[in-house]
Amino acid sequence: MYCRKDTPTLGIRLCASLDNASLRIMSIGPLSRRLREGLEEGRQTEALLAGWSSLEAAVISEPEALAAVLRDAARIDPAEGFAALTPTAAVGGAVITASGETVHADPAFTEWFGRPAESLAFRRLARHALKSGQMTGLVEGRDGSVVAAAAGLPEVTRGWPMSPDCRAALTRPGRHVVLLAFAPSRDSALAAAAAEAFGLTPLEARLAEALISAPDLNTAAYRIGVGRETARDALRKAMKKTGAKRSPDLVRRVMDLMVGMHPPTGDTEAVLRTVFGATPAEARAAAKFAEGLSAQEVAAALGVKEATVRGYLKSVFLKTGVRKAKDLVRLAAETSALASVTSVSETVLEPPDLQGRLRAAPAGDHDRKVAFIDYGPRTGKALFVLHGFSTGRTLAPVFVDQLRKAGYRAIVPQRPGFGLSDPPVDDYLRTCADDMAAVMDVLKLRTVDLLARDISVGAALAFAERYPDRVGKGVLLNPRPPKGALRPEHTILAAVSRTMMGSPHLIAAFTEMLRRQTRTDLVRSMVRASLSEYPADLQALDKPAVLDQLVRDCQALSARTSKGATAELTAYSMGWHIPRSVGGQTWTMAWCESMKSPPEPPLWAHLPGARIRYLKEAGMMAYYTHPEIIIGLLTGK
Repeated sequence: MYCRKDTPTLGIRLCASLDNASLRIMSIGPLSRRLREGLEEGRQTEALLAGWSSLEAAVISEPEALAAVLRDAARIDPAEGFAALTPTAAVGGAVITASGETVHADPAFTEWFGRPAESLAFRRLARHALKSGQMTGLVEGRDGSVVAAAAGLPEVTRGWPMSPDCRAALTRPGRHVVLLAFAPSRDSALAAAAAEAFGLTPLEARLAEALISAPDLNTAAYRIGVGRETARDALRKAMKKTGAKRSPDLVRRVMDLMVGMHPPTGDTEAVLRTVFGATPAEARAAAKFAEGLSAQEVAAALGVKEATVRGYLKSVFLKTGVRKAKDLVRLAAETSALASVTSVSETVLEPPDLQGRLRAAPAGDHDRKVAFIDYGPRTGKALFVLHGFSTGRTLAPVFVDQLRKAGYRAIVPQRPGFGLSDPPVDDYLRTCADDMAAVMDVLKLRTVDLLARDISVGAALAFAERYPDRVGKGVLLNPRPPKGALRPEHTILAAVSRTMMGSPHLIAAFTEMLRRQTRTDLVRSMVRASLSEYPADLQALDKPAVLDQLVRDCQALSARTSKGATAELTAYSMGWHIPRSVGGQTWTMAWCESMKSPPEPPLWAHLPGARIRYLKEAGMMAYYTHPEIIIGLLTGK
């Protein structure tokens, strides 16, 4: 199928194959035929859109065929449909000729390395790329630090995060090689933003940033102009706020926010073997170490002596040119991220969010973090706005402005397994509730109002049940009922929802298939098709900025994993029910009349101060199309 032999990567791409038995199974029914054709041509999303009306029938008439199709679609090579997002400041690119002459070099690339032709490492990467199509390795910067870099021929670098100037240079006559360096640690603004996301003080943030490149704490303290004891105290406080156990773990957590949102490589050890030149045993130890484990913990995990692990790490230090544990952690994070962004179909250069402030906090007892966006102001009344299944990571600017004018401080927590929040370890809805409480603790909030829509009402009510004294008012927009009361709508979203609710065994394959189909053009088609029944929403999509924001949300919420989406759908399919006892002064349930299906008011009547409202003309995107009405629901007007 889609295994592109002319584009070797690091052994991390997945190549889907269909045996004859699978092809026979998938030829049984109409939906299977459509999906099979889409699968073979690398367009599963279009196939799903074309065949959605027969989706529920397929579960009954050809369940094995549908399951086989989804499993195969979920294994399709990420290079055919997957999108990743990375900060613009994290990359620097250049284009050279086959003979090594520079055609173009981005300012960042020149600052980091000087002229490409003067770098022996880049010339070596380029020679390998000319022979095999693509090559990744380590390059020493002008300041002596080691950076992950890749070289590739134009035909295999179409999805790379290149600047417009680099792409323009490729149109010039001659044979070219693209050079790409990935070094978010070289940008102080990214480091400062990541440190700030954890709520570090200016001193703690400066120390965390210095530790990324400084060889030790003493050097870091000297660079920021403080004494060793002051630095030790700041380090201790920074580790507590981030949940880190050691300084290398602090670097790892900060780097996790700096590299962007992209799929895991799937085999970090293979990356370390290929790029670092590590032996299999060294790669296993280094990969565990890069995850934040100590040498003692790595030894226990691998069943070897601690001295053996330290020997492996020392060898890796020599091969990579780094001197300290945290340098290895930083380089492993950047190298794995580079391997990912050069292996997907498209990498989007994402500018920073100009309205909201990204934050992160330790959550629970399982070494997890929860991410959220705080739109402020700090003096406003706290409002948790829960994102939907695929959009809502960011809020519409007009909605944010009106919330602020109404005295609200909008905060958007990313639920477990969505966006930058780590996946749940145990019960999904309980983890959702605990994560929201963790956000409140970090922000020192006593109570919070809740605004949830569609499937996120499960998380909102789980929080209100588990922490009843911390809830003010609640508004549920188009709330999804338990699976036994799903609406009889004849739309794509409703058909997919009912199918997944009735067939839990399909959920994981389905969500992973969607995760691997996040290329911008595919998501645009899916968004438009999903909202085709709602005139107000379609009118909003005519604004490029609105559609772009929704597309970026879809890509960012599912870039790292589909575990959140799988856990959420599974929680509903396994018999989620509306809690009988929750906190809150009043709960308002609002249904958009354009959804053309009767709501279920009796299901929600037992919630405290229950109120029912109907919104004329609004559809699924009321935050964009009718922000003033949503504000009225919150304020009771």
